[in-house]
Amino acid sequence: LDGIPKVILQPNIKEKLSTATTNFSGAALKALTSAITVHYLAQKRLNNKYEIREEDALILADRTARQYQLFLGLNTLPRLLLHNLDNRRLLSHNANHGSRDSTEFHLPETYRFTGKIIISLHDKCVRTEVIQKNNRRHIIEDSLRETEENLQQLLERITSYGNDRNVPLLQLIDLNLLSSKGAYDENKIFETLKERYDECMEYKRSMIVYDLDSLVGVNQSDSESSMGTSTSTSIVNQSIYIYVTSRFREAAIEASCTDKRQKNERWAIAVVRDPFLLKKFTTDVDFTFTNEQIEQDEEEHRRSTITLVCVKCRDLYVESDNKMSSCNYHDGFVYDNLARDLKKYKPSRAIEELNREEFISYTNPKKKEEIEKGKTRFKYICCYATVQVGAGFNGCKKGKHGFGNSRKKNFEGQILDKQMIDKWETACDENPEYNQQYADLFDSRKN
Repeated sequence: LDGIPKVILQPNIKEKLSTATTNFSGAALKALTSAITVHYLAQKRLNNKYEIREEDALILADRTARQYQLFLGLNTLPRLLLHNLDNRRLLSHNANHGSRDSTEFHLPETYRFTGKIIISLHDKCVRTEVIQKNNRRHIIEDSLRETEENLQQLLERITSYGNDRNVPLLQLIDLNLLSSKGAYDENKIFETLKERYDECMEYKRSMIVYDLDSLVGVNQSDSESSMGTSTSTSIVNQSIYIYVTSRFREAAIEASCTDKRQKNERWAIAVVRDPFLLKKFTTDVDFTFTNEQIEQDEEEHRRSTITLVCVKCRDLYVESDNKMSSCNYHDGFVYDNLARDLKKYKPSRAIEELNREEFISYTNPKKKEEIEKGKTRFKYICCYATVQVGAGFNGCKKGKHGFGNSRKKNFEGQILDKQMIDKWETACDENPEYNQQYADLFDSRKN
């Protein structure tokens, strides 16, 4: 493209076109140069002020790519970049999310790279692994723009990375590649994968891109139990996953080479959307975690190991297993069904009263018969069930454990403090629905 005069192709458009022709052969580039020159001269005769626009150059490049069968996936790279250009223009009306040039997508020489990049479509970011001066690995994060929602829309960024590093070969490994090669059985799949990988090894600089979601796949299955619905996640194509992880780990950049042109650079990029697959792959290839990912991992560990006590049912649980229907409880206050005023009680106060009366009946046998008659007088307003000492706190409602800030189980002292119990019982006492139900019950007693 350097042979095209500036008067025909502006430098900024030529730079965009260099990205679009990353996978062009020498013959294809020569044909494109000729096509651009002929097109410009023809249009110039019709309009003396004519200038080649970016979309004009990409359309010409697309025709050349199709002529020479230069496809990346199911489409040509120029056509994919043309789609991206249209998408960016649709968003250009939003000042806060204006279009960004592909020139922003850089892998500068100032960093010492490991050759490994993971692009998370779920987190909408690119994570590039670098080595710091203290030889510790570090992650540089770059946010994806709004138009980058799938692998095809990421190719402009990826090819710009390749141009930065003078990478002559870019390989895209996805389900479309396997389909185009008729790779439906395992032997043919691995033959295709090995063929593409070996081709990368023939170059000093190469970049291979894996679409993990289409290649590997994730299966989710739900199972029902008395504790609610639980979901298990697993890898679908385990053998392909093992192959990709082993090849991804082999990506490396030569550090000790005086001539940069002779330096070997084996780049590997993984594009992934599924959060489970992202975390598993990042761990299995020993890719450096970001501080945010480390914090999330620590939080997940805490949720699955630290034992909490539920103020509603008084049972123990861990947050990761806290699902609907795991907690069985009463959410209403207690009233004395034998009292004329239907006196209200908090559940803990009613149990204290029953325990006190049990002690009195033991120490004073004369009152035992009278006390026995009143043992069943306390009722829950939510379901009219009888309050019984030693019956636990299982109730008429099912939901999740916890209310407010659940307390960590303390093996050295009290598991639940009175403040937390009082907070829950006050919420039950102030329930508008049950207070109306209580008022109706009181009115019915008057009649």
